[in-house]
Amino acid sequence: MSKRAGKAESNKKLFWRLHHWVGLYTGILIGVLSLTGAIAVFIPEIDELIVKHYYHAASVPSPSGIPQFGKSIDSLIKRYPDYSSLTINLPDQDGQTAKADMTIRPPDQDGLVRYDFFIDAGMDRIVGQRNQQNSLANYLRQMHVRLYEGYWGRQLVGLGGIALAVVAITGLLIYGNFMKKQAWPNLRKTLDMRIILADWHKLLGISAMAFNLVIALTGAWLGLQPWLMRWLEIETPNTFKAPIVMEADADKTQYIDWQAVLAATKTEFPELIPRHLAPSTNGSASITVRGNIAGQIYERNINTLVISKSGYTPIFKYDVREQSFGHKFYFIQEAVHFGDFGGLLLKAVYAILGLTSGFLSISGFVIFLFRRNKKKGNSTAPTSPWKTTFVYSMLVLLFLIVIALISLFIGYTQAALVAGIVINVLLITLIAYSLVRYVIVRCRGKRQAGIH
Repeated sequence: MSKRAGKAESNKKLFWRLHHWVGLYTGILIGVLSLTGAIAVFIPEIDELIVKHYYHAASVPSPSGIPQFGKSIDSLIKRYPDYSSLTINLPDQDGQTAKADMTIRPPDQDGLVRYDFFIDAGMDRIVGQRNQQNSLANYLRQMHVRLYEGYWGRQLVGLGGIALAVVAITGLLIYGNFMKKQAWPNLRKTLDMRIILADWHKLLGISAMAFNLVIALTGAWLGLQPWLMRWLEIETPNTFKAPIVMEADADKTQYIDWQAVLAATKTEFPELIPRHLAPSTNGSASITVRGNIAGQIYERNINTLVISKSGYTPIFKYDVREQSFGHKFYFIQEAVHFGDFGGLLLKAVYAILGLTSGFLSISGFVIFLFRRNKKKGNSTAPTSPWKTTFVYSMLVLLFLIVIALISLFIGYTQAALVAGIVINVLLITLIAYSLVRYVIVRCRGKRQAGIH
């Protein structure tokens, strides 16, 4: 064997080890992110169905064609004068409600609670409410974004993105040249489940590699963003804060003509489709209008217009189309990660392709178990890998379901506590097991070398 061929073979073995061990130790995390991500792309649609059919909240057509909500907002401010924040979410389609996202202090509870109040945007009346943190939409997002772990869950998700990128790239380096020489798709005719799974593993891994790599890299950035921005000294774009001009209490109670706000937005930023309206509560006497521009692939509601409460004149405007490449690149990550720019069809494609990384995690684990049994000469229990995989899968699903039930019916705080305990115990156990296993293998290798 030539020196060059030997180096290539050595590199291939290194890539295989990386692919094998990274996939094995992070497979469950990748599988959870795959499943929750495939569902998370439909969060807005799922939430609208729940609002309509569970809370029976809907809107009749507005006579003017413009959402009506001013009287409802005024009544909420009078009912909860000590509210700390308010954001009005405008409906995307006819029949949908407007939502007042308010952080309030309910009389029967201690502390601040974030509530959604549903407003019939045709009749301008409140037709329902819910605790926003205990909603299914919040559960789906928090589980995918941070695994419901409040300290470093988001960073664990980011590391999961790096792991997916590693297994995708090493899979290409290991099997890329081999797959190029094969007819596509090349599935061997056999009843051996290990071979069948191995063929599908390679086929789907190579076919979905580009998609999984994009999801992995954007997910890694979104997950590790707080750390990376601090380490690299990157400033967050679009963080304008209006100057303080009055007392906070006076600011909170200042009258706002919301139709005038929408008219001013149309005049000052005609391309903007307003979605969020947030009146200030800190004394800046301003209203922040956030929304989208048709045909743009950027994070939702990132285009901004800040106007004064007195006179409704513009204070600040942020049009992402006019910003630097750095700003555009920053705000494209989430849209690309969730497929939130091409309608339901694109989301369906994202969901299907997103599930491939979960299949690769499961199939890779089953293949590993088959190989381990074969090495040990344990051919008398061919169903053992399936049983083991089934048990692990059911435990993961049980975890997801239990956290969902606690969050929906008891509370977000309690669900986050349980999830944090489970995840941190598993993480400590995994790290301890890895270190002990490494030490044992090293000692065994030295002992065998001494004998020889």
